[in-house]
Amino acid sequence: MAVFALISPGGSPGVTTTALALALTWPKPVVVAECDPSCGDILAGLFAGHMKAPRGLLGVAFEAGRGPSAIAAELSSQLVPLDDTGSRKFLAGISDPRQALGLSPVWPGIAIALASMDADVIADCGRFDAGATQPLSVLAEANAVLMVMRPSLRQVAAARPRVDMVGQALGGRDKLGLLLIGDHGLRPVDISRTLDVRVAASLPDDASTARVLSDGDGRRSRLDRTPLMRAARLAGRSVAELGRPVPVAEVSAAVGSGGSPPRGRSGSAE
Repeated sequence: MAVFALISPGGSPGVTTTALALALTWPKPVVVAECDPSCGDILAGLFAGHMKAPRGLLGVAFEAGRGPSAIAAELSSQLVPLDDTGSRKFLAGISDPRQALGLSPVWPGIAIALASMDADVIADCGRFDAGATQPLSVLAEANAVLMVMRPSLRQVAAARPRVDMVGQALGGRDKLGLLLIGDHGLRPVDISRTLDVRVAASLPDDASTARVLSDGDGRRSRLDRTPLMRAARLAGRSVAELGRPVPVAEVSAAVGSGGSPPRGRSGSAE
């Protein structure tokens, strides 16, 4: 299935909240994987500490030395329900940022296991920075990488070097997109032009729903009727489209006409 990696330029734009909003409206089986090297938030946030903490990502890392099959088996065993549907699950992240260095050598195996799952994966990779603790392998395996940010000058300034770093790490920006949070600020077209990255989708500022997802503050029974979740359902379609492999015929037609393959989707002609 497909992997969609979410990152941010910092400044708390709401990566985890966005990952949860997308997952809870995703039309197919989906797993939210907390790959943020600065720690996971879902157990203490959405579940407000009411769920027993699984070993999660750390448990998967412990099996890395036993090979791909052991990683895949442990990954499946560490998944816990995100809701009552049975089709939405999550992989808890680390609980201490000091554990991040220990994950560095095993990210490649974990990334391959995530990409091989029988469900789509939304990987919450948190703030993207330079350093050995970043889950670059997850971004490399992803069908699409979304920079979650607010449409402000401060966020654009913080995003610019990180977009460059991601582009260098991935060998280009073809599968990179922007997911804007909030209705006020710079125009999406201007942000896209400045960063040279397409805007894939946007979500509204819906503080009350965001508090439910980020801190478990409120009822989840009618979330699907809120502005954030209605918008997330539409945004999910755009995100999925960004990660859709480009058909060989479409690539051939573009190249044959002297153009370039369609930008913003992963995949290539063989």
